[in-house]
Amino acid sequence: MVDDAHGTGVIGKTGRGLIEELDAWDDVDLITGTFSKTFAFIGGYVVASKEMVSYLKYQSKQHLFSASLPPAAMAISKAIDLIDEEPHWMAKLHDNMEYFRYGLLSLGLDIGDTRSAVFPVRIGDKIKNARICHELHQRGIYTNQINYPAVSLKDARIRMGLSARHEISQLDQVLNVWSDIKHKYQL
Repeated sequence: MVDDAHGTGVIGKTGRGLIEELDAWDDVDLITGTFSKTFAFIGGYVVASKEMVSYLKYQSKQHLFSASLPPAAMAISKAIDLIDEEPHWMAKLHDNMEYFRYGLLSLGLDIGDTRSAVFPVRIGDKIKNARICHELHQRGIYTNQINYPAVSLKDARIRMGLSARHEISQLDQVLNVWSDIKHKYQL
């Protein structure tokens, strides 16, 4: 089983995720992912054999008590087509990812070994994490605060997502704010 929530549309030659990059199609029986990253929507997906999908439909409490996706979810189908039809967007996203990764690392921030378009900056302390997230929002930078129980008590982090539509000037603005925050909060 592979949960490729951060890889779909980003990793692999054609954006098919980690399984494509590792050429592991024959080694994986179950693929799960989310529509909330690459496709900017709600919900998720499971790719498996007909028997496995049937089993999950009737044995998974999460499925039994969930609602179906709204009709607007059909836009996801077109978004998947666009990954193939307009590959220049994936190339632009990779350029943005490389630029942003280099900027965060040159500031000395702990971003782990992320290879996706979702960048975590590890803060460690949940109170400091909340304060930094608030300040980022006040300075016009949208981020997500990730605290316990989503991560361990000492692994609080700020998470940011990039897109191919971000311009270098926008990434520089974020990096400049992070530079200020690093000094202010002694990261």
